[in-house]
Amino acid sequence: MQAFPKLGALGAAVLSAPRLRRDAPALALLLSLALLAVAPVLPALRQAIPGWPGDNLLYAYALSWMAQAPLLGRSPFVDPRLNFPDDLPLLTNDLPYLGNLAVAPATWLLGPAFGYNLVVLLSLVGSGYATYLWALRVTASRPAAAIAGAAFLLTPFRLAHLFGHLNLVATFGLPLFFWALDRALGADGRRLRAALLLAGATFLVGSASQYYLLICLLVGLPYGLLRALPDLGALLRRGWSAALGGGAGALASALPYLSVFGSGALTPYSVEETRVWSADPLNFLLPWGRHPLWGGLVEGLRPEPLWVEKTLYVGAVAGALALAGLALARGEQRRQAFVWAGAGLAAAVLALGTDLHIAGQPLSAERPLWLPAYYVGQLPFGSLVRAWSRFGVLTIMFTALLAGVGAAALLGRLGRMARPAAVAIGLLLVLDLAPPLLPTTPASPRAVDRWLAAQPADLVAGALPALNGQVNSANLLASTFHGHQMPAYIHVSRQSAAYQHFRDASFRLPDPAGLVELRALGIDLLLFHRDWYNGRNAPDWPLIEAALAAAGAPIVADLDGVAVVDLRGLR
Repeated sequence: MQAFPKLGALGAAVLSAPRLRRDAPALALLLSLALLAVAPVLPALRQAIPGWPGDNLLYAYALSWMAQAPLLGRSPFVDPRLNFPDDLPLLTNDLPYLGNLAVAPATWLLGPAFGYNLVVLLSLVGSGYATYLWALRVTASRPAAAIAGAAFLLTPFRLAHLFGHLNLVATFGLPLFFWALDRALGADGRRLRAALLLAGATFLVGSASQYYLLICLLVGLPYGLLRALPDLGALLRRGWSAALGGGAGALASALPYLSVFGSGALTPYSVEETRVWSADPLNFLLPWGRHPLWGGLVEGLRPEPLWVEKTLYVGAVAGALALAGLALARGEQRRQAFVWAGAGLAAAVLALGTDLHIAGQPLSAERPLWLPAYYVGQLPFGSLVRAWSRFGVLTIMFTALLAGVGAAALLGRLGRMARPAAVAIGLLLVLDLAPPLLPTTPASPRAVDRWLAAQPADLVAGALPALNGQVNSANLLASTFHGHQMPAYIHVSRQSAAYQHFRDASFRLPDPAGLVELRALGIDLLLFHRDWYNGRNAPDWPLIEAALAAAGAPIVADLDGVAVVDLRGLR
Protein backbone atom coordinates (compact mmCIF):
# COMPACT_ATOMS: atom_id res chain seq x y z
CA MET A 1 0.00 0.00 0.00
CA GLN A 2 1.35 3.41 -1.00
CA ALA A 3 0.81 6.13 1.57
CA PHE A 4 2.72 8.71 -0.45
CA PRO A 5 1.52 8.45 -4.07
CA LYS A 6 3.28 9.64 -7.18
CA LEU A 7 3.40 13.35 -7.71
CA GLY A 8 0.25 14.69 -9.30
CA ALA A 9 -2.07 12.16 -7.69
CA LEU A 10 -3.80 14.95 -5.75
CA GLY A 11 -5.03 16.63 -8.90
CA ALA A 12 -5.84 13.34 -10.59
CA ALA A 13 -7.76 12.09 -7.59
CA VAL A 14 -9.94 15.16 -7.47
CA LEU A 15 -10.50 15.75 -11.19
CA SER A 16 -10.47 12.32 -12.83
CA ALA A 17 -13.87 11.39 -14.29
CA PRO A 18 -13.22 7.63 -14.04
CA ARG A 19 -12.39 8.07 -10.39
CA LEU A 20 -15.61 9.99 -9.87
CA ARG A 21 -17.50 7.05 -11.38
CA ARG A 22 -15.70 4.59 -9.11
CA ASP A 23 -16.45 6.82 -6.14
CA ALA A 24 -20.15 7.13 -7.00
CA PRO A 25 -21.31 5.08 -3.97
CA ALA A 26 -19.23 7.18 -1.59
CA LEU A 27 -20.45 10.40 -3.21
CA ALA A 28 -24.04 9.19 -2.93
CA LEU A 29 -23.50 8.47 0.76
CA LEU A 30 -21.93 11.88 1.37
CA LEU A 31 -24.69 13.66 -0.53
CA SER A 32 -27.30 11.79 1.52
CA LEU A 33 -25.62 12.88 4.75
CA ALA A 34 -25.41 16.48 3.50
CA LEU A 35 -29.12 16.45 2.67
CA LEU A 36 -29.83 14.99 6.12
CA ALA A 37 -27.87 17.84 7.72
CA VAL A 38 -29.95 20.52 5.97
CA ALA A 39 -33.23 18.57 5.80
CA PRO A 40 -35.46 21.35 7.24
CA VAL A 41 -34.55 23.74 4.43
CA LEU A 42 -35.07 21.28 1.55
CA PRO A 43 -38.81 21.99 1.06
CA ALA A 44 -38.02 25.72 0.64
CA LEU A 45 -34.65 25.87 -1.14
CA ARG A 46 -35.60 29.14 -2.89
CA GLN A 47 -37.23 30.81 0.11
CA ALA A 48 -35.30 29.94 3.28
CA ILE A 49 -31.77 29.36 4.57
CA PRO A 50 -30.48 27.49 7.65
CA GLY A 51 -30.15 29.20 11.02
CA TRP A 52 -31.76 31.96 13.02
CA PRO A 53 -32.02 35.49 11.55
CA GLY A 54 -28.65 37.20 11.84
CA ASP A 55 -25.30 36.56 10.20
CA ASN A 56 -26.85 34.06 7.79
CA LEU A 57 -28.79 36.92 6.15
CA LEU A 58 -25.58 38.94 5.95
CA TYR A 59 -23.85 36.13 4.05
CA ALA A 60 -26.92 35.69 1.85
CA TYR A 61 -26.70 39.40 1.05
CA ALA A 62 -23.03 39.13 0.06
CA LEU A 63 -23.82 36.16 -2.17
CA SER A 64 -26.73 38.02 -3.76
CA TRP A 65 -24.73 41.19 -4.40
CA MET A 66 -21.83 39.24 -5.92
CA ALA A 67 -24.30 37.68 -8.36
CA GLN A 68 -25.85 41.04 -9.28
CA ALA A 69 -22.70 43.16 -9.46
CA PRO A 70 -21.27 41.91 -12.79
CA LEU A 71 -24.67 42.46 -14.44
CA LEU A 72 -24.61 46.05 -13.17
CA GLY A 73 -21.01 46.63 -14.23
CA ARG A 74 -19.91 46.88 -10.58
CA SER A 75 -17.24 45.25 -8.47
CA PRO A 76 -18.57 42.22 -6.59
CA PHE A 77 -16.52 43.35 -3.58
CA VAL A 78 -17.92 46.90 -3.18
CA ASP A 79 -21.60 47.84 -2.98
CA PRO A 80 -22.13 51.52 -3.92
CA ARG A 81 -25.73 51.51 -2.64
CA LEU A 82 -24.94 50.78 0.98
CA ASN A 83 -23.10 52.64 3.72
CA PHE A 84 -24.77 55.82 2.42
CA PRO A 85 -23.42 58.32 1.45
CA ASP A 86 -20.27 56.26 0.86
CA ASP A 87 -20.01 52.71 -0.45
CA LEU A 88 -19.73 49.40 1.40
CA PRO A 89 -16.56 47.29 1.05
CA LEU A 90 -17.77 43.74 1.62
CA LEU A 91 -14.36 42.33 2.44
CA THR A 92 -14.12 44.00 5.81
CA ASN A 93 -15.79 40.70 6.67
CA ASP A 94 -14.50 37.19 5.93
CA LEU A 95 -16.47 35.94 2.92
CA PRO A 96 -16.36 32.73 0.82
CA TYR A 97 -16.03 34.82 -2.31
CA LEU A 98 -14.98 32.06 -4.71
CA GLY A 99 -17.98 29.92 -3.77
CA ASN A 100 -20.27 32.94 -4.03
CA LEU A 101 -18.99 33.75 -7.52
CA ALA A 102 -19.10 30.11 -8.61
CA VAL A 103 -22.83 29.85 -7.88
CA ALA A 104 -23.61 33.38 -9.15
CA PRO A 105 -25.57 32.15 -12.21
CA ALA A 106 -27.78 29.96 -10.00
CA THR A 107 -28.20 32.81 -7.51
CA TRP A 108 -29.18 35.25 -10.25
CA LEU A 109 -31.67 32.81 -11.80
CA LEU A 110 -33.16 31.20 -8.69
CA GLY A 111 -32.55 33.72 -5.90
CA PRO A 112 -30.12 34.20 -3.00
CA ALA A 113 -31.70 31.50 -0.81
CA PHE A 114 -31.09 28.88 -3.50
CA GLY A 115 -27.52 30.11 -4.07
CA TYR A 116 -26.83 30.05 -0.33
CA ASN A 117 -28.19 26.52 0.07
CA LEU A 118 -26.21 25.37 -2.95
CA VAL A 119 -22.97 26.70 -1.41
CA VAL A 120 -23.83 24.88 1.82
CA LEU A 121 -24.44 21.56 0.06
CA LEU A 122 -21.32 21.85 -2.09
CA SER A 123 -19.26 22.71 1.00
CA LEU A 124 -20.59 19.75 2.95
CA VAL A 125 -20.13 17.22 0.16
CA GLY A 126 -16.79 18.72 -0.91
CA SER A 127 -15.43 18.57 2.65
CA GLY A 128 -16.43 14.94 3.04
CA TYR A 129 -15.19 13.95 -0.41
CA ALA A 130 -11.77 15.59 -0.08
CA THR A 131 -11.29 13.80 3.25
CA TYR A 132 -12.48 10.54 1.68
CA LEU A 133 -9.96 10.86 -1.17
CA TRP A 134 -6.98 11.42 1.09
CA ALA A 135 -8.01 8.63 3.45
CA LEU A 136 -8.52 6.34 0.44
CA ARG A 137 -5.03 7.14 -0.85
CA VAL A 138 -3.54 6.21 2.51
CA THR A 139 -5.69 3.19 3.39
CA ALA A 140 -6.74 1.79 -0.02
CA SER A 141 -10.08 0.95 1.66
CA ARG A 142 -13.20 2.61 0.29
CA PRO A 143 -15.40 1.73 3.31
CA ALA A 144 -12.79 3.11 5.70
CA ALA A 145 -12.34 6.24 3.60
CA ALA A 146 -16.12 6.73 3.50
CA ILE A 147 -16.16 6.57 7.31
CA ALA A 148 -13.47 9.28 7.42
CA GLY A 149 -15.38 11.47 4.95
CA ALA A 150 -18.64 11.03 6.84
CA ALA A 151 -16.96 11.90 10.15
CA PHE A 152 -15.68 15.21 8.77
CA LEU A 153 -18.89 16.02 6.90
CA LEU A 154 -21.08 15.57 9.96
CA THR A 155 -18.76 17.30 12.42
CA PRO A 156 -20.87 19.37 14.86
CA PHE A 157 -18.34 22.20 14.39
CA ARG A 158 -19.61 22.79 10.86
CA LEU A 159 -23.23 22.16 11.77
CA ALA A 160 -22.99 24.76 14.53
CA HIS A 161 -21.62 27.31 12.06
CA LEU A 162 -24.51 26.49 9.72
CA PHE A 163 -26.47 28.79 12.02
CA GLY A 164 -24.83 31.77 10.34
CA HIS A 165 -21.18 31.51 9.21
CA LEU A 166 -21.14 30.47 5.56
CA ASN A 167 -17.38 31.01 5.35
CA LEU A 168 -16.70 28.53 8.15
CA VAL A 169 -18.94 25.91 6.58
CA ALA A 170 -16.64 25.92 3.52
CA THR A 171 -14.00 23.50 4.84
CA PHE A 172 -13.42 21.56 1.60
CA GLY A 173 -10.03 23.22 1.11
CA LEU A 174 -8.60 22.14 4.46
CA PRO A 175 -7.84 18.48 3.62
CA LEU A 176 -6.69 19.51 0.15
CA PHE A 177 -4.21 22.00 1.63
CA PHE A 178 -2.57 19.50 3.96
CA TRP A 179 -2.63 16.77 1.33
CA ALA A 180 -0.90 19.12 -1.12
CA LEU A 181 1.57 20.23 1.58
CA ASP A 182 2.29 16.59 2.32
CA ARG A 183 3.00 15.96 -1.35
CA ALA A 184 5.16 19.05 -1.74
CA LEU A 185 7.31 18.06 1.23
CA GLY A 186 7.61 14.49 -0.04
CA ALA A 187 8.59 15.33 -3.61
CA ASP A 188 12.15 14.71 -4.70
CA GLY A 189 11.49 15.61 -8.32
CA ARG A 190 9.02 17.71 -10.31
CA ARG A 191 8.78 20.13 -7.42
CA LEU A 192 7.26 22.82 -9.60
CA ARG A 193 4.13 20.74 -10.12
CA ALA A 194 3.92 19.97 -6.42
CA ALA A 195 4.28 23.67 -5.61
CA LEU A 196 1.55 24.56 -8.09
CA LEU A 197 -0.80 22.02 -6.54
CA LEU A 198 -0.09 23.50 -3.13
CA ALA A 199 -0.66 27.01 -4.48
CA GLY A 200 -4.04 25.95 -5.84
CA ALA A 201 -5.08 24.25 -2.62
CA THR A 202 -3.97 27.28 -0.59
CA PHE A 203 -5.97 29.56 -2.85
CA LEU A 204 -9.06 27.41 -2.30
CA VAL A 205 -8.64 27.74 1.47
CA GLY A 206 -8.10 31.49 1.42
CA SER A 207 -10.89 32.21 -1.06
CA ALA A 208 -13.30 30.45 1.31
CA SER A 209 -12.03 32.04 4.51
CA GLN A 210 -8.99 34.11 5.37
CA TYR A 211 -9.47 32.76 8.89
CA TYR A 212 -8.90 29.26 7.57
CA LEU A 213 -5.93 30.47 5.56
CA LEU A 214 -4.18 31.74 8.66
CA ILE A 215 -5.12 28.57 10.56
CA CYS A 216 -3.70 26.34 7.82
CA LEU A 217 -0.49 28.33 7.44
CA LEU A 218 0.18 28.28 11.17
CA VAL A 219 -0.55 24.58 11.66
CA GLY A 220 1.29 23.87 8.41
CA LEU A 221 4.55 24.70 10.21
CA PRO A 222 4.40 21.83 12.74
CA TYR A 223 2.91 19.60 10.04
CA GLY A 224 5.93 20.22 7.83
CA LEU A 225 8.33 19.56 10.68
CA LEU A 226 6.62 16.29 11.57
CA ARG A 227 6.42 15.27 7.92
CA ALA A 228 10.19 15.71 7.51
CA LEU A 229 11.25 13.81 10.64
CA PRO A 230 13.72 12.27 11.13
CA ASP A 231 15.40 13.77 8.05
CA LEU A 232 15.24 17.50 8.77
CA GLY A 233 17.54 18.07 5.83
CA ALA A 234 14.62 17.06 3.60
CA LEU A 235 12.66 19.99 5.02
CA LEU A 236 15.45 22.34 3.94
CA ARG A 237 15.71 20.76 0.49
CA ARG A 238 11.98 20.72 -0.26
CA GLY A 239 10.57 23.32 2.08
CA TRP A 240 11.48 26.31 -0.07
CA SER A 241 9.34 25.15 -3.00
CA ALA A 242 6.46 24.37 -0.63
CA ALA A 243 6.83 27.82 0.94
CA LEU A 244 6.78 29.48 -2.48
CA GLY A 245 3.71 27.52 -3.58
CA GLY A 246 1.81 28.12 -0.36
CA GLY A 247 2.85 31.77 -0.29
CA ALA A 248 1.72 32.34 -3.88
CA GLY A 249 -1.66 30.75 -3.21
CA ALA A 250 -2.09 32.71 0.00
CA LEU A 251 -1.25 36.00 -1.71
CA ALA A 252 -3.60 35.27 -4.61
CA SER A 253 -6.48 34.48 -2.24
CA ALA A 254 -5.81 37.66 -0.23
CA LEU A 255 -5.67 40.00 -3.25
CA PRO A 256 -9.35 41.07 -2.99
CA TYR A 257 -8.72 41.99 0.66
CA LEU A 258 -5.61 44.13 0.07
CA SER A 259 -7.47 47.42 -0.41
CA VAL A 260 -9.28 46.79 2.87
CA PHE A 261 -6.01 46.00 4.67
CA GLY A 262 -4.65 49.37 3.54
CA SER A 263 -7.74 51.31 4.57
CA GLY A 264 -7.31 50.67 8.28
CA ALA A 265 -10.77 49.09 8.50
CA LEU A 266 -9.39 45.86 9.95
CA THR A 267 -8.55 46.82 13.51
CA PRO A 268 -6.58 44.35 15.64
CA TYR A 269 -8.17 42.66 18.64
CA SER A 270 -6.79 43.03 22.14
CA VAL A 271 -6.06 40.07 24.40
CA GLU A 272 -9.03 41.06 26.55
CA GLU A 273 -11.31 40.70 23.51
CA THR A 274 -9.95 37.31 22.45
CA ARG A 275 -9.48 35.48 25.76
CA VAL A 276 -13.17 34.60 26.01
CA TRP A 277 -12.94 32.68 22.73
CA SER A 278 -10.44 30.19 24.14
CA ALA A 279 -11.68 26.60 23.94
CA ASP A 280 -12.05 24.38 26.99
CA PRO A 281 -10.38 20.94 26.64
CA LEU A 282 -13.80 19.39 27.34
CA ASN A 283 -15.18 21.07 24.21
CA PHE A 284 -13.38 18.37 22.21
CA LEU A 285 -14.84 15.53 24.26
CA LEU A 286 -18.43 16.44 25.14
CA PRO A 287 -21.25 16.02 22.59
CA TRP A 288 -22.79 19.31 21.59
CA GLY A 289 -25.96 20.51 23.20
CA ARG A 290 -28.00 20.41 19.97
CA HIS A 291 -27.81 16.64 19.44
CA PRO A 292 -31.38 15.49 18.71
CA LEU A 293 -31.30 12.70 21.31
CA TRP A 294 -29.05 13.61 24.20
CA GLY A 295 -28.15 17.23 23.50
CA GLY A 296 -30.54 18.52 26.12
CA LEU A 297 -28.95 16.34 28.79
CA VAL A 298 -25.45 17.52 27.88
CA GLU A 299 -26.54 21.17 27.83
CA GLY A 300 -28.25 20.76 31.18
CA LEU A 301 -25.18 19.23 32.82
CA ARG A 302 -22.69 21.64 31.30
CA PRO A 303 -24.13 24.65 29.47
CA GLU A 304 -21.97 26.26 26.78
CA PRO A 305 -23.26 29.78 26.05
CA LEU A 306 -20.74 30.27 23.23
CA TRP A 307 -21.62 26.95 21.58
CA VAL A 308 -21.52 28.26 18.01
CA GLU A 309 -17.80 28.93 18.35
CA LYS A 310 -16.89 26.28 20.91
CA THR A 311 -18.58 23.19 19.50
CA LEU A 312 -15.46 21.10 18.84
CA TYR A 313 -16.68 17.57 19.56
CA VAL A 314 -14.48 15.12 17.63
CA GLY A 315 -16.94 12.27 18.12
CA ALA A 316 -16.79 9.18 20.31
CA VAL A 317 -16.82 6.78 17.35
CA ALA A 318 -14.33 8.78 15.29
CA GLY A 319 -12.12 9.28 18.36
CA ALA A 320 -12.10 5.56 19.21
CA LEU A 321 -11.28 4.67 15.60
CA ALA A 322 -8.50 7.28 15.58
CA LEU A 323 -6.91 5.70 18.65
CA ALA A 324 -7.20 2.31 16.97
CA GLY A 325 -5.48 3.75 13.92
CA LEU A 326 -2.56 5.00 15.98
CA ALA A 327 -2.26 1.63 17.70
CA LEU A 328 -2.72 -0.66 14.70
CA ALA A 329 -1.24 1.18 11.72
CA ARG A 330 2.04 -0.13 10.34
CA GLY A 331 4.73 1.07 7.96
CA GLU A 332 4.02 4.21 5.95
CA GLN A 333 0.46 4.28 7.28
CA ARG A 334 1.82 4.51 10.80
CA ARG A 335 4.11 7.36 9.83
CA GLN A 336 1.23 9.24 8.21
CA ALA A 337 -1.00 8.58 11.20
CA PHE A 338 1.48 10.08 13.64
CA VAL A 339 1.96 13.14 11.44
CA TRP A 340 -1.81 13.64 11.46
CA ALA A 341 -1.97 13.11 15.20
CA GLY A 342 0.83 15.58 15.88
CA ALA A 343 -0.70 18.26 13.65
CA GLY A 344 -4.12 17.69 15.24
CA LEU A 345 -2.58 18.12 18.68
CA ALA A 346 -0.87 21.35 17.60
CA ALA A 347 -4.20 22.68 16.32
CA ALA A 348 -5.88 21.73 19.60
CA VAL A 349 -3.26 23.62 21.61
CA LEU A 350 -3.87 26.74 19.50
CA ALA A 351 -7.64 26.27 19.87
CA LEU A 352 -7.19 26.47 23.64
CA GLY A 353 -6.47 30.13 23.01
CA THR A 354 -4.51 32.62 25.04
CA ASP A 355 -4.68 30.74 28.35
CA LEU A 356 -6.37 27.71 29.82
CA HIS A 357 -10.13 28.04 30.33
CA ILE A 358 -12.43 25.67 32.22
CA ALA A 359 -16.22 25.96 31.80
CA GLY A 360 -15.77 29.23 29.96
CA GLN A 361 -13.70 30.85 32.71
CA PRO A 362 -9.93 31.40 32.77
CA LEU A 363 -8.15 29.05 35.14
CA SER A 364 -6.18 32.03 36.38
CA ALA A 365 -7.81 35.35 35.58
CA GLU A 366 -5.16 37.65 37.07
CA ARG A 367 -1.94 35.69 36.53
CA PRO A 368 -2.53 33.48 33.50
CA LEU A 369 -0.05 31.02 32.12
CA TRP A 370 0.02 32.17 28.50
CA LEU A 371 -0.39 29.50 25.84
CA PRO A 372 1.09 29.63 22.29
CA ALA A 373 -1.95 31.46 20.89
CA TYR A 374 -1.15 34.44 23.11
CA TYR A 375 2.23 34.85 21.44
CA VAL A 376 0.81 34.25 17.97
CA GLY A 377 -1.62 37.06 18.73
CA GLN A 378 1.29 39.46 19.10
CA LEU A 379 2.20 38.97 15.44
CA PRO A 380 0.81 41.45 12.86
CA PHE A 381 -1.76 39.11 11.33
CA GLY A 382 -2.25 37.11 14.52
CA SER A 383 -3.84 40.14 16.14
CA LEU A 384 -6.74 39.85 13.65
CA VAL A 385 -7.76 36.48 15.13
CA ARG A 386 -10.77 36.78 17.41
CA ALA A 387 -12.01 33.20 17.92
CA TRP A 388 -9.05 30.95 18.72
CA SER A 389 -11.38 27.98 19.16
CA ARG A 390 -11.73 27.78 15.37
CA PHE A 391 -8.31 26.14 15.15
CA GLY A 392 -10.08 23.07 16.51
CA VAL A 393 -11.53 22.34 13.08
CA LEU A 394 -8.15 20.87 12.11
CA THR A 395 -8.11 18.64 15.19
CA ILE A 396 -11.49 17.36 14.05
CA MET A 397 -10.30 16.86 10.47
CA PHE A 398 -7.17 14.95 11.46
CA THR A 399 -9.24 12.83 13.86
CA ALA A 400 -11.55 11.94 10.96
CA LEU A 401 -8.58 10.97 8.80
CA LEU A 402 -7.15 8.86 11.62
CA ALA A 403 -10.57 7.26 12.01
CA GLY A 404 -10.23 6.11 8.42
CA VAL A 405 -6.89 4.46 9.25
CA GLY A 406 -8.38 2.80 12.32
CA ALA A 407 -11.42 1.59 10.39
CA ALA A 408 -9.19 0.13 7.67
CA ALA A 409 -7.07 -1.70 10.24
CA LEU A 410 -10.12 -3.16 12.01
CA LEU A 411 -12.00 -4.09 8.84
CA GLY A 412 -8.90 -5.73 7.43
CA ARG A 413 -8.93 -8.17 10.35
CA LEU A 414 -12.58 -9.17 9.97
CA GLY A 415 -12.57 -11.04 6.66
CA ARG A 416 -16.13 -11.77 5.54
CA MET A 417 -17.53 -9.74 8.38
CA ALA A 418 -15.83 -6.56 7.13
CA ARG A 419 -18.80 -5.31 5.09
CA PRO A 420 -21.46 -5.64 7.83
CA ALA A 421 -18.95 -4.24 10.34
CA ALA A 422 -18.39 -1.19 8.13
CA VAL A 423 -22.14 -0.63 7.94
CA ALA A 424 -22.45 -0.96 11.72
CA ILE A 425 -19.58 1.48 12.32
CA GLY A 426 -21.13 3.92 9.87
CA LEU A 427 -24.51 3.77 11.59
CA LEU A 428 -22.92 4.33 15.00
CA LEU A 429 -20.97 7.26 13.58
CA VAL A 430 -24.11 8.87 12.15
CA LEU A 431 -25.95 8.30 15.43
CA ASP A 432 -23.10 9.90 17.39
CA LEU A 433 -22.94 12.92 15.07
CA ALA A 434 -26.64 13.11 14.16
CA PRO A 435 -27.54 16.64 13.03
CA PRO A 436 -30.32 18.54 14.77
CA LEU A 437 -33.40 19.88 13.03
CA LEU A 438 -31.96 23.24 12.05
CA PRO A 439 -34.15 26.33 12.31
CA THR A 440 -34.67 28.20 9.05
CA THR A 441 -34.88 31.87 8.16
CA PRO A 442 -36.89 33.35 5.26
CA ALA A 443 -34.56 34.88 2.67
CA SER A 444 -37.04 36.12 0.08
CA PRO A 445 -38.52 39.60 -0.43
CA ARG A 446 -40.81 40.84 2.32
CA ALA A 447 -43.91 42.91 1.61
CA VAL A 448 -42.04 46.03 2.72
CA ASP A 449 -39.23 45.22 0.28
CA ARG A 450 -41.71 44.96 -2.59
CA TRP A 451 -43.24 48.27 -1.50
CA LEU A 452 -39.83 49.92 -1.51
CA ALA A 453 -39.01 48.47 -4.92
CA ALA A 454 -42.00 50.35 -6.31
CA GLN A 455 -40.77 53.73 -4.99
CA PRO A 456 -38.54 56.19 -6.90
CA ALA A 457 -35.01 54.83 -7.22
CA ASP A 458 -33.30 57.91 -5.75
CA LEU A 459 -34.89 57.59 -2.28
CA VAL A 460 -32.55 56.78 0.63
CA ALA A 461 -33.92 54.48 3.34
CA GLY A 462 -32.51 53.96 6.84
CA ALA A 463 -33.32 50.87 8.93
CA LEU A 464 -33.89 51.27 12.67
CA PRO A 465 -33.03 50.53 15.40
CA ALA A 466 -29.43 51.18 14.47
CA LEU A 467 -26.64 48.89 15.62
CA ASN A 468 -29.00 45.93 15.68
CA GLY A 469 -27.41 42.95 13.96
CA GLN A 470 -30.66 41.27 12.92
CA VAL A 471 -32.12 44.48 11.54
CA ASN A 472 -28.91 45.36 9.71
CA SER A 473 -28.48 41.89 8.19
CA ALA A 474 -32.12 41.66 7.09
CA ASN A 475 -31.90 45.03 5.36
CA LEU A 476 -28.58 44.23 3.72
CA LEU A 477 -30.30 41.34 1.96
CA ALA A 478 -33.43 43.42 1.34
CA SER A 479 -31.33 46.02 -0.52
CA THR A 480 -30.64 43.45 -3.24
CA PHE A 481 -34.40 43.19 -3.82
CA HIS A 482 -35.38 46.89 -3.82
CA GLY A 483 -32.08 48.58 -4.84
CA HIS A 484 -32.28 51.69 -2.65
CA GLN A 485 -29.33 53.33 -0.93
CA MET A 486 -29.13 52.66 2.80
CA PRO A 487 -26.79 53.23 5.75
CA ALA A 488 -25.37 49.83 6.71
CA TYR A 489 -22.31 47.97 7.95
CA ILE A 490 -20.86 44.57 7.05
CA HIS A 491 -19.24 43.93 10.44
CA VAL A 492 -20.35 45.46 13.72
CA SER A 493 -16.80 46.21 14.88
CA ARG A 494 -15.94 47.93 11.58
CA GLN A 495 -18.56 50.62 11.21
CA SER A 496 -17.71 53.49 8.91
CA ALA A 497 -17.87 57.14 9.94
CA ALA A 498 -20.95 57.50 7.73
CA TYR A 499 -22.80 54.78 9.61
CA GLN A 500 -21.70 56.14 12.97
CA HIS A 501 -23.27 59.51 12.08
CA PHE A 502 -26.54 57.74 11.21
CA ARG A 503 -26.33 55.66 14.39
CA ASP A 504 -25.66 58.62 16.67
CA ALA A 505 -28.49 60.69 15.17
CA SER A 506 -30.91 57.78 15.61
CA PHE A 507 -29.89 57.36 19.24
CA ARG A 508 -31.35 60.83 19.93
CA LEU A 509 -34.86 59.48 19.34
CA PRO A 510 -37.55 59.95 20.60
CA ASP A 511 -36.32 63.56 20.67
CA PRO A 512 -37.80 65.02 17.43
CA ALA A 513 -34.46 66.74 16.89
CA GLY A 514 -33.08 63.29 16.06
CA LEU A 515 -35.46 63.10 13.11
CA VAL A 516 -34.30 66.49 11.89
CA GLU A 517 -30.68 65.37 12.14
CA LEU A 518 -31.43 62.16 10.22
CA ARG A 519 -33.09 64.20 7.49
CA ALA A 520 -30.05 66.47 7.36
CA LEU A 521 -27.92 63.38 6.69
CA GLY A 522 -29.95 62.78 3.53
CA ILE A 523 -32.31 60.08 4.79
CA ASP A 524 -35.70 60.15 3.03
CA LEU A 525 -37.42 57.15 4.61
CA LEU A 526 -36.99 55.47 7.98
CA LEU A 527 -37.82 51.80 8.39
CA PHE A 528 -38.79 51.28 12.03
CA HIS A 529 -38.77 47.57 12.95
CA ARG A 530 -41.43 47.97 15.60
CA ASP A 531 -40.89 44.72 17.50
CA TRP A 532 -37.54 46.03 18.73
CA TYR A 533 -39.09 49.24 20.11
CA ASN A 534 -40.13 47.66 23.38
CA GLY A 535 -38.40 49.76 26.03
CA ARG A 536 -35.53 47.27 26.34
CA ASN A 537 -33.76 47.17 23.00
CA ALA A 538 -34.96 50.64 21.99
CA PRO A 539 -37.50 53.23 23.25
CA ASP A 540 -41.16 52.18 23.52
CA TRP A 541 -42.97 52.49 20.21
CA PRO A 542 -45.64 54.93 21.55
CA LEU A 543 -42.83 57.38 22.38
CA ILE A 544 -41.53 57.10 18.82
CA GLU A 545 -45.04 57.61 17.41
CA ALA A 546 -45.44 60.75 19.51
CA ALA A 547 -42.11 62.10 18.24
CA LEU A 548 -43.15 61.39 14.63
CA ALA A 549 -46.44 63.22 15.11
CA ALA A 550 -44.70 66.19 16.75
CA ALA A 551 -42.24 66.48 13.87
CA GLY A 552 -44.84 65.98 11.12
CA ALA A 553 -43.25 62.77 9.82
CA PRO A 554 -46.07 60.49 8.61
CA ILE A 555 -46.11 56.69 8.59
CA VAL A 556 -46.75 55.97 4.89
CA ALA A 557 -46.70 52.17 5.11
CA ASP A 558 -46.76 49.51 7.81
CA LEU A 559 -45.82 46.07 6.46
CA ASP A 560 -44.23 42.99 8.07
CA GLY A 561 -43.94 44.86 11.36
CA VAL A 562 -41.91 47.61 9.65
CA ALA A 563 -43.31 51.14 9.84
CA VAL A 564 -42.10 53.27 6.93
CA VAL A 565 -41.78 56.94 7.89
CA ASP A 566 -41.38 59.74 5.34
CA LEU A 567 -38.97 62.47 6.47
CA ARG A 568 -39.16 64.59 3.33
CA GLY A 569 -41.85 66.91 4.70
CA LEU A 570 -40.28 67.65 8.09
CA ARG A 571 -41.19 71.06 9.37
